[in-house]
This record gives sequence, C-alpha cells and structure tokens, in this order.
Amino acid sequence: MRTAPHAFPTALSMAQALQAAADALLEGEYTQERLAELLKRADRVSEAVACYKAAAVMDARGRGDTWPQIGAAAFVSPATARSRWNAAEAERQLRRCVEQGHSAGGAAAAPRMPRSADRCAAAGEGGAGMRARAARMLSGVLSLLVRYSALSLKEVADRTGMSPSYLSRIVAGERVPAWSAVLALTAELGADPQDLRAMWEAAQGWAKPPRPGLETAVSNLAAALRGTYLAAGCPPYERVAEATAGVVPGAAVQDVLLGKAVPCWEITSALLTALHAHPGDFRGLWDDANYAFLLCVVPPADPGTFDLPPPLPPHDTGE
Repeated sequence: MRTAPHAFPTALSMAQALQAAADALLEGEYTQERLAELLKRADRVSEAVACYKAAAVMDARGRGDTWPQIGAAAFVSPATARSRWNAAEAERQLRRCVEQGHSAGGAAAAPRMPRSADRCAAAGEGGAGMRARAARMLSGVLSLLVRYSALSLKEVADRTGMSPSYLSRIVAGERVPAWSAVLALTAELGADPQDLRAMWEAAQGWAKPPRPGLETAVSNLAAALRGTYLAAGCPPYERVAEATAGVVPGAAVQDVLLGKAVPCWEITSALLTALHAHPGDFRGLWDDANYAFLLCVVPPADPGTFDLPPPLPPHDTGE
C-alpha cells in the first residue's frame, strides 16, 4: 500500500537537512577531524543532495509539472527524468532518506545570523560573564539529555553524525556547538531545540534583535525558562516553588513554563534563582514581553509615535 505523498519530506525540509550535513562537514574541517570522518560526512552531503532532488521533483509533480519540464530543468531527457524520479522511485529514495535520518522533518530553523555589526562587542566583564554562563548551561543541558538517554557518547555521536571527540568537548563545556549540532542532538535525544535557542544565542554572544511582537516575546521568554528548567534537571514543580520561599505558587510554575502566564519580574527572578540561573541574563526577554504587553494595552499618544513608558519595574502581585 502506497504511503500518502505528504508523509515524505518536502524539498524545503530536505534543503534544511542538506544544510545541516554541509554544516557538519564544515565543522569537521574546523575541528580537524580524521580524513575517514571527513569523507563520511562528505558522503552524507552527497546522500542529502540526492534526497533533495527526489523531494524537489516530487514537489514539482505535485504542482503539475510535466516530465518534459522536469527533464529540461535537470538537463536530461523526459524519459530519463521519469525513470529516475517516477513516483515509486522517488518514494523509495525518500523513504530511505527518512530511515537514514536525512530528513529535517519539523526541525527548528537556524537562528538568523546577525551582521558583524550586530554582534556583541564582547567588551566588559558583564558580556563575557553572560556568554560563559550561557555556555555552561547549554553544555549542562546537553550532558543531561545524553545521561537521560542511557546511550553512550559514542552511540549518540554515531546517531547524530558527529565525531565522539567533538561531542565530548560539547558536553564538557569546552566548545559551544553549531546550531546544526544542537538540532541534531535535540532531535535524537527528544528535546525541543527552541527551549535551548536563547541560551545558545547568548553563548554565541549575539546582540538582541529589535523587540518582537507580543506572541513571539511571550514564546521566547517561556522557551528560555523551559531551557533553564531542563538545565536544572527538571525538578518537580512543587520543589521549585519551595525553593522560591513562597514567592512563586506551586500552581503557577507550570503555567509560566508553558507560556500560559507572564509573571512580574519579582516572580520571574525568584523562579530563575530557584533554577540556579542568573536572573539578569533573562531580563531582556522579560522586558520584551512586558513592553509588548504595554504596547497592546496602552495606545500611542499620536498615530505614528510610540510615546510609551519603559517596561514596568518589579511590582507586587497583589496577592
């Protein structure tokens, strides 16, 4: 019985997988991996290219492209194109791609790389300290995920296409991984890469982009808090509440982590402290959410202007 076409990866997801394979090869050059490992990664790039072509043709056929059109695009005859990428052959190739892990599936897109002018200047102890803390938290999360998986480092490395030495340096905190490596590890170990995104960007020393809208700001804050919760070892919510000395009610911890509620800064700070994180590293994310909320409830004084007060200071919840 033939599987429905939508069960297979699209050309877009295969292009993302191809980029990840190329990133892994480039990372191997940077880390001076052995020739055998580099050639192995190069083979993965070649396999990903073949997978992308099959997915692209399947997408084109779904849009109504004819075999003469596809043959012309691929510089082959219509008969060759049909033989190489007919439905049965394309599905066979894509099924093999999925089984071999070349499909990007629903993986999160790589964060936008800022222009060099947008990079943090890395001047001053504050910026360097924040990067170091974020790098430690990121390595701690990834190390924890490996331990929870009950797999050896070598097994995880083999499954994600990394060298054991590179993975060892990542979990030991000696190297900040590429985003493609974070995607591969979270996909293999059952975590959400978005929960680690803010921490990874901070470890890279990236500057903050312009303020996002309300939905994005709340989502970013919740994801960062979930990443911190994961780094703390996922303690029971009741234990987290107890560690805040009563500042955060037990019932509120889950709502905050799921993004159902955005607490005042006092509660956010207490929650982060209970999770062994540095609250100041997250103030920008909280400010974004608070500012976006103000923008929704307090209209500008005149059209085209943004005469708004700064984000609210820490305040009492009234309870």
